[in-house]
Amino acid sequence: MTFDIDWWWDYQSAISTHFGFSKCRENVASRIVSRLKLKKANLQKYFKGKNISIIGAAIGSDIVIPPKNLLVADGALRACLERNIIPEFVMTDLDGYLEDLFWASNNGSKLIVHSHGDNIAVFSQYSTRLPYFSVTTTYPSLNSNCWGGFTDGDRALMMALSLSSKSINLLGFNFNEIGDYAGVFSPRKLEKLVWAEKIVHECIERTGIVTVD
Repeated sequence: MTFDIDWWWDYQSAISTHFGFSKCRENVASRIVSRLKLKKANLQKYFKGKNISIIGAAIGSDIVIPPKNLLVADGALRACLERNIIPEFVMTDLDGYLEDLFWASNNGSKLIVHSHGDNIAVFSQYSTRLPYFSVTTTYPSLNSNCWGGFTDGDRALMMALSLSSKSINLLGFNFNEIGDYAGVFSPRKLEKLVWAEKIVHECIERTGIVTVD
């Protein structure tokens, strides 16, 4: 299956307008990434044809986390580590638990770090210290991957779809309240979850291979 993200850019425009995001700051974030002179990581071999589980910040103790083929959304990494599970991949924009990211990366997890207009300072601070595997940006860039998505969870979903996963199961996704593993508090997180829900539903309808538990 080829996942076409042409539809995404209308969402990106609407999200930027809704939250007042600066395109100028996004350009700055992309330029910072370009100065790192990164090579785009070839991630498809890790996802193509596989059944992927994506773990969200509302993961509860009653939900069983599979031991493999895991892609974790930022703060939900802590839930995995609490169960002695080291996920293959973590999608993060560095507003989760940084000590967990360092530990997981040093013990086998591959970090997909999202650089955007609102995390320029923290990305600049850790870009040379954090052993990330790949960097994404909000808009296409020569030196980074860009699969679309807004929050860490739906961005992880769009990445997995773009990389030709066979199926994707979302665990710990709750769009009505902030999850226990959401990381740094933001008063606008509930607003962001409204958009995350729209994006996830769009992906479900367009592909038919995404389930939510």
